[in-house]
Amino acid sequence: MKRVIIGSLLLTISQWYAFFLFSQFSFIVFSEFIGLSIFIMGFISRALGSILFGYIGDKISRRTALLLTGITLIISSLIVLIPSIFIVFISRILQGLSLGGEWGGASTVIIETYSSHRLRGTIASIIQLSVPIAIILSSSTLLLIFLYSIPWRESFLIITVLTLIALPLIRDVNKEKMFSSKIPLFEAILNDWKNILKSISIKVSESAAFYVFSAYIFSLYSNLKELPIIVLEAITFQLFTIPLFGFLSDIIGRRLVVIIGLIIMGVGSYLLSLKIIYYGEIVISISDSALYAPQSSIFTEIFNKKYRFTAANFSYQLASILGGALAPLLISDYSNLFIFIMLSYITITCIGVYFIEETKGKGIA
Repeated sequence: MKRVIIGSLLLTISQWYAFFLFSQFSFIVFSEFIGLSIFIMGFISRALGSILFGYIGDKISRRTALLLTGITLIISSLIVLIPSIFIVFISRILQGLSLGGEWGGASTVIIETYSSHRLRGTIASIIQLSVPIAIILSSSTLLLIFLYSIPWRESFLIITVLTLIALPLIRDVNKEKMFSSKIPLFEAILNDWKNILKSISIKVSESAAFYVFSAYIFSLYSNLKELPIIVLEAITFQLFTIPLFGFLSDIIGRRLVVIIGLIIMGVGSYLLSLKIIYYGEIVISISDSALYAPQSSIFTEIFNKKYRFTAANFSYQLASILGGALAPLLISDYSNLFIFIMLSYITITCIGVYFIEETKGKGIA
């Protein structure tokens, strides 16, 4: 059991580490147009990966899908060593496909492995720690590259090593074959489209909050020299707050933790709109933890086993585009409406929370 948790966490860290490292390099190494294209390609590929690996996870086995996402990530991290812009795009596509299938797969495996555990939400939130850990790793890697003039492509070898360590642990995942009789995505949309919409609505505000406080904040306040340290401090907070809110989701329920996160997000957005940067960043980071911690549980607990892998992944990745990619774009065009844009996302999630069922303590197949 513990090997599955460790393997899933390591693989998810590898995935997010690759995604963030690629995103950072896309704007540093390449021209603005090519960099933006590489960045956007990552989000599109994630959505496609949720469908591709979701199909494998729901039609063949969870284990097979997770192993294939890891192998795909290794291929992506190795071919990027070839000095070709075409290969860079291929590598980014493969990396996005891999991440798009792996997050929901790891969450599904953890939830199904610990389906009867009273602290199921706490255990599932461990997977969510992969994001702050990956950002800290990618930022540290970037710093070392600048300090010691290391070729940027070689930094991706670390991803290969992490993935190779994770894959043997993933082999312990249940080998049970799935018996979905149709194409999982179509079956989920036809039979469970309401839960897909609810899941997307739960995710979008958190995605907006995360990409605003961790990335877009640099364009809003580019003249603030201390900003990188502030952002890193805010992200480090999540190493403690994510497990805390994961634990609270097992005590007071998933829905109430999300509501707490929305209230905190509103306060943080207001502070940022007043240019109270330090406290605004910390508060938004805490709100993101509250919104993110129960997502592994919610996204996997509400869907039928026949298409759980696909539906959880697809909902997550589509919401990431609508929140993580769209919110910064809207704010860049209408920066004077920052607080209203953030409140709009909060409102969408409020509606989702109202309609979604509480899954704490709910038995799952």
